[in-house]
Amino acid sequence: MKVSDLIAKILSKHTTCVFGGQGGSVVHLVDSISNNKKLKFIPGQNEQASSIAADAYFRTTGKLGVAIGTSGPGILNLLQGMACSYFDSVPSLYISGAPVINQIRKNKNIRQIGFQEMEVVDLVKPITKYAVLIKNKNKVEEEFTKAINIAFEGRMGPVLIDLPDDLQRDNCSTSSRKKYFIKKKTFKNYNLNKLSNKTVRLIQNSKRPLILIGNGVKLSKSKLLVDKLIKKYKIPYACSWATIDEFNSKDNLNAGTFGVAATRYGNFAIQNSDLLLCLGLRLSSQIIGSNQFNFSPNSKKILVEIDKNELNSHRLPKINIKINSDVRIFLKNLVSKKLVIKKNQFEKWRKKLIFLKSQYPVVEPKHYLKKDYVNPYAFFGELSKNIKKNSILIPDASANLIWCMQGFQRYKDTKVFTALNHSPMGYSVAASVGAFFGNQKKDIISIIGDGSMPMNIQELETIKNYKVNVKIFVINNSGYGLIKQTQETWLKSNYAGVDKKSGLSLPDNKKISKAYGIKSIFLKNNKEMKNKLKKILKMKGPLIIDLNINPRTRVSPKIEFGNPLHDMSPKLPKNELKKIISN
Repeated sequence: MKVSDLIAKILSKHTTCVFGGQGGSVVHLVDSISNNKKLKFIPGQNEQASSIAADAYFRTTGKLGVAIGTSGPGILNLLQGMACSYFDSVPSLYISGAPVINQIRKNKNIRQIGFQEMEVVDLVKPITKYAVLIKNKNKVEEEFTKAINIAFEGRMGPVLIDLPDDLQRDNCSTSSRKKYFIKKKTFKNYNLNKLSNKTVRLIQNSKRPLILIGNGVKLSKSKLLVDKLIKKYKIPYACSWATIDEFNSKDNLNAGTFGVAATRYGNFAIQNSDLLLCLGLRLSSQIIGSNQFNFSPNSKKILVEIDKNELNSHRLPKINIKINSDVRIFLKNLVSKKLVIKKNQFEKWRKKLIFLKSQYPVVEPKHYLKKDYVNPYAFFGELSKNIKKNSILIPDASANLIWCMQGFQRYKDTKVFTALNHSPMGYSVAASVGAFFGNQKKDIISIIGDGSMPMNIQELETIKNYKVNVKIFVINNSGYGLIKQTQETWLKSNYAGVDKKSGLSLPDNKKISKAYGIKSIFLKNNKEMKNKLKKILKMKGPLIIDLNINPRTRVSPKIEFGNPLHDMSPKLPKNELKKIISN
């Protein structure tokens, strides 16, 4: 069997789509993939977008995301999506072409021998779980099986295989191929039962418990176990941005999102709690703020984390119980325990959270009063009400991401995802391609800023070519709104490189849409947006909707550097704040 055919056969067991770009060192592999009836090769305009599409493919389907790039420039372009997958724990496989074996350097002091030769394995080590250059054709099956297993094992993430051109086109026999035998690892924590018992005691002694739900819950498929814990004991919970699509915003036990730019009521819940049970949640600075000691200072904290390295981070607040475990395994153990909760033990706490939620909404009537522009909070308020059931919503980065995560309320089944930790501008347009091939029956909504749009604007051709059913809402505030907000905070509003006046020129989206042959709609103000949004959401994509946003609109509320989570700007009166956070 030809080696490239063998690789295509292996890939077909794990995915249905392979994203990537063509190139001299991958022609045989692309040929084999395109000839495999179980696979479809989706060429992008740029490998960067293909790598993001592969990342989004997993987030949509749960299947391995695969991307291919030729040696040199191709692999460099793949790094963007690879980083997205690494920092968000997304299992994906990247395949890079390499020069023929006898043109690969033996002496690394020589810069380059083969055309477009590059030290790929060393280059990607910081953003992959495993990377290998294969020179022996008989090790291909072994290494691919090993790499894919590693991608899904433990804390998931991307892997890379570097393949010389002549190895791909060579033949290999069944008898000489080395096999990789998967040794199924079971996550062992011999103290788990003891730690679960400690957790039970803390919950039983708590008056204001709060379950913080992180990405580990989603990745470990533990949603039903969390539901069981929440519903049985009526314990309030708060969702990280990664898990807002798992729970209904109307649920009275849902205390909201939390962090530097989230909801006031969610942050109030954190700061008022006396016990935080953190499930698969990386306590990053975007969640806890710049000073970890100001994060829920009066609560005991339990952190359940699959990656033991995260439990030793110097940026953690004080953690009372550290549990190194797969979230699913821990929850199975915990829900099997008998929790003795007194009648109405948490009733006062639940009522307080319901009150805070009603008192401090993110989307307010004032946001609808603007007559000359579309207000982003009003837009996400309307989108929440009108989005079709089972849609896929992909926000991008910067201000449009924050407005979405603050303002969008999940009332019906909607999948929401983006690259949260790497957060590159231009993610959502490229990701819509991966989401489409993950499930072509679903409506896809991409939210992107006018500053982010140019980053992967070339993929409008891919979107048009495959008739991707996506509605791209461009949050057009004539520049980089969030950077402006930062410059206002730190640099006395000395704007540089953020709008036309300060040197940044951005394209006309209407002209861009016309050039790519994609229909576009311009929504001038709130009235137009409200009147037309429902009809727009019923239309088939591709479609670009330009939202006219006031360039002076800012993210609000938001934490200013150094302040604790409960003290968001614009600031509340001190007496009001004191009353809210007093226990």
